[in-house]
Amino acid sequence: MKTTTLTRKLPALVLALAVGHVTMASAATAQGGLLGTGLLAPPRPPPAAVTAAATVPPAPPTMLEVEQKLDSLRYDVGAIDGRTDDQTISAITAFQKVHGLERTGGLTDALTAQIMGTQGTPPPMVADGDASRVEVSLARQVLFLYEGGSLYKILAVSTGTSATPTPTGRFRMYRSDLGWHTSRLGRLYNAQYFVGGYAVHGSLSIPNRPASHGCIRISMHSAEWFPSHVSRGTQVVIVD
Repeated sequence: MKTTTLTRKLPALVLALAVGHVTMASAATAQGGLLGTGLLAPPRPPPAAVTAAATVPPAPPTMLEVEQKLDSLRYDVGAIDGRTDDQTISAITAFQKVHGLERTGGLTDALTAQIMGTQGTPPPMVADGDASRVEVSLARQVLFLYEGGSLYKILAVSTGTSATPTPTGRFRMYRSDLGWHTSRLGRLYNAQYFVGGYAVHGSLSIPNRPASHGCIRISMHSAEWFPSHVSRGTQVVIVD
């Protein structure tokens, strides 16, 4: 009796399983159709990691780097400490004078770029000068000190006015007066005389133009070491 009942139910069970299979297949087909149309898109893969670093502009040169560069170009910056003191301003002014720029003593972005991009030192003004000598350009208001055939320092100077001009030509140091001295040409510090009472000497006033009574004024800082780098007989060449 139980066997007969099971036998009768088998066709219905097989039919139910078949219908369920068809329903699942239809659902899968419908889902595939949605995926194909893009209405039910698969999850996107995570974006690739950004490996390229953002472009950062280089930092502008610091005052310390500007001083180091000026020093390498032979300008007398004084202590290389990153501070904009009087001697640093004097060195910047000397650079401006050498390159025919406005004599402000101040840094701009353009001037900083020019300083940092400058290579080498100015050529000698005379080809047949002594290996150790002083050259002075009245037009540029700068002094070049040579030692052993090489440029040692470049200094900003103030020379004689048109009414009291600095003599031009070739001379030789003949006397050294250390400390402060007063002469007919004014108050002189550590004066190094080269002709007729005219001297290279330290002064408290170094304008960016000719302003002396004929002497060659240099900064007080430079006047401290300058006498130890020249001596009696050192050649002095002054050109207009």
